[in-house]
Amino acid sequence: MEAVRQMVHVENKVLTVYLPDSFTAKDVEVIILPASPSVAETTPGRAVRRQPSPKLRGTRISWDLTEPVVPESDWDVLK
Repeated sequence: MEAVRQMVHVENKVLTVYLPDSFTAKDVEVIILPASPSVAETTPGRAVRRQPSPKLRGTRISWDLTEPVVPESDWDVLK
């Protein structure tokens, strides 16, 4: 399934959606939701790229993220 998400401006209760050339479906389902103010302020058609916190600048991950942070014996503290 191919999905297209666009933020468009409604003028005089008319909505125009432009589909990419690669979109080949003949029947589509349209769901219209009002955009939240933070989404509406972004440029339509361009995703907002998230940035890491500046506090993380210069830090590196030096351990295996799949390993537990504490030893398994610490899970028995409440017994």
